[in-house]
Amino acid sequence: MKEIRITKRDVKFFLLGIFTWLIIVAIWDWKGVKSDLIEGYKAGFSDSKK
Repeated sequence: MKEIRITKRDVKFFLLGIFTWLIIVAIWDWKGVKSDLIEGYKAGFSDSKK
């Protein structure tokens, strides 16, 4: 069985891919992302008042 070596370059490209994917999804479904952010903020803010 071959040994797998993960380099810093591999980790950087993986993180860059995840970040790029998140940006594309946020742009593609901006209305959904915005409403979820507002809903989450309101829920968190109301929980902090309790």
